[in-house]
Amino acid sequence: MNTGVKRFKRVFPLYRGLTADLLFYNAIDTLFLALIKGFTAAQLASLTSLSSLCCLALRFPILFVVKKIGNSASVRTGAFLMVCSAVSITFGQSYFVVLLGRVLHDVSGMFRSASLVALRNNLALVGEQKEYVRLRTAANTVYSVITMLISFVASYLFNVNPYLPMASCIAVCLFGFVISWFAKDCTPDNRIVRTRGEKRASKLKVSYGKFIVFAIAIYAGYYAIVGNGQSEGKLFIQQQTLLTFDAEKTALIIGAVVTGSRIVRVLSNLVFAKLYAKHQSKMGIFLPALLASAMAFLLFGSFIPTFAVKIVVMALGFMIILFVRDPFRIYIEDVLLDRLPKEQHQTLLTVMGFCTSLVSGGTGLVFSAILVKSPLIVVIGLMLGVALVLFLMSIFFYRAVMTERAGREEKTAKEG
Repeated sequence: MNTGVKRFKRVFPLYRGLTADLLFYNAIDTLFLALIKGFTAAQLASLTSLSSLCCLALRFPILFVVKKIGNSASVRTGAFLMVCSAVSITFGQSYFVVLLGRVLHDVSGMFRSASLVALRNNLALVGEQKEYVRLRTAANTVYSVITMLISFVASYLFNVNPYLPMASCIAVCLFGFVISWFAKDCTPDNRIVRTRGEKRASKLKVSYGKFIVFAIAIYAGYYAIVGNGQSEGKLFIQQQTLLTFDAEKTALIIGAVVTGSRIVRVLSNLVFAKLYAKHQSKMGIFLPALLASAMAFLLFGSFIPTFAVKIVVMALGFMIILFVRDPFRIYIEDVLLDRLPKEQHQTLLTVMGFCTSLVSGGTGLVFSAILVKSPLIVVIGLMLGVALVLFLMSIFFYRAVMTERAGREEKTAKEG
């Protein structure tokens, strides 16, 4: 078992890094869909929201399947669905086929979340639970480094042939699928076997107290803004650039912005583990504050008349979104998974994903409806407002974390 855990620890960062998203595609997605597929801004916005809503009905059936087939098989299934997603988006000739590709991408994420439970299980098997944050950060670092390198060439590949990045995307997905066969949950908890006993059933049921509900609410709202902010923010910069330059120069400028954001994401993952070790609870306030500032830079930067200054300010906002994306997820996961037994981890992650899809889909539909008659700047302004609300909520959550931690320490002291 120790050999299997060591192999898993070596493979996990690479597996998560290669399958975290559709590599190459995410660097040119708006360009590919708008210029090659001919999608409108409203259609681009609706892809995210509709795929999120489609996956809402699938969350808990897939949770049942994951528990039935086990973490190891779910990891492989998720990697295979990423391949299917890349193929659908690349060769789909209609909006609905591309939408199917986005749905497969989101469904893949539900299966791939089993790798986090497998990581937690394997680390517990060898008494290395504290390694969770380090390995999660290592996986994010692998992903961010790869996407940074891709950003250097994606725009040039797109200009040579818009389908070259997509072919590369499919190749990477296939490689991720091969690696998934080495990411095995070595514990008896690989598959959660349900019994008719009430005691076992109670262990599988998550008790949703105020603390957990509040944490999930912030998590869902945060990633609804991060997801929409990243896609709409890049599209917003693209629209502003097209007012001055042609499509080819716009592709190069967007490529430069994406490259800068990827470098920032690498730095974020490199420093987060150290920052988290020193300022764990404060990360819950610091990251939402940065998210609000990112939306402010995007919004107010668009009013700057000088193009160079405008793009720098707006790009800064976009880069901050990438900076805060990974750390907040690790922060919330660590806070909640540490407070629940391992039998409930997969259910909790599914509920977190369900709520995120619900909020992302709802806000995305609202944004899509607004974009039918209003410019994109209105949506950016709304996202800034929501980000400010999330920042205020994070202050209350910080107090709740500190109070809950003090209670746990007091209880431990009494038991000791």
